Amino acid sequence: MKKSFTLIELIIVLIIIGILAFSLSFKFNNSLQVAADKLIKDLRYTQSLALKEDKYQPFPENNTSIEQNRSKYWFKQWWQLKFKLSINGGNYYYSYSIFSDSPTNSTSTNFNKIGGPTSEYALNSLTNKYAATSSSLTYSKEYNLSKYNIKLIIKPNGSPYTSYNPSLRFVFDNLGNIFLDEGDAGDAGDINPLDKNKRPLLTKTAKIKLCLDNPCIQNKDRCVQINISPSGEIYKSTCN
Repeated sequence: MKKSFTLIELIIVLIIIGILAFSLSFKFNNSLQVAADKLIKDLRYTQSLALKEDKYQPFPENNTSIEQNRSKYWFKQWWQLKFKLSINGGNYYYSYSIFSDSPTNSTSTNFNKIGGPTSEYALNSLTNKYAATSSSLTYSKEYNLSKYNIKLIIKPNGSPYTSYNPSLRFVFDNLGNIFLDEGDAGDAGDINPLDKNKRPLLTKTAKIKLCLDNPCIQNKDRCVQINISPSGEIYKSTCN
């Protein structure tokens, strides 16, 4: 009598094959999805910090120069997420940081990111999860998008984010507004927080594309799009 597999044994084998196939598929085809989910989570986290903290300070608390500047340039202290591109050994590393600026001395143009003079990471009273020095920014496990094999980021205006482009950032205030730059503290005497040239307000949905290729191949396995609407909705989609 010939030995053969029972139905239960065949089912078990098929289940094991299915699990292995899914695992391999997730590892090789879903790194973009994981990176996008991580970035969306941190964008929402930055947004929540801004909503909880009203940075508006109409009057200085004392007569020190720092306090005077903190009151005058209060909008510089909004929470933001800023992308960064580092080049090491010819390799491009994409990462990002979360921080809130604060005056550091008597000069109005000198604002420092919370966490120390060399830090671009947020160090707030709730957690030090985001504390790290700028020298480790490229290799940070929390922030390094390149560990997901990200090769290119496409900015809202459609241009690639490279070392030759201005920094890409999203700035949130406590009213739910989103800006595309923090602005300069000493912008020719103009301290209007809604300065469209220094602090452009997001008026249409921003589309940030994370790509596995350079140039970007826009199919569902090689590109993921993160959408940020003016109303504050943040979600991912296929690239378009």
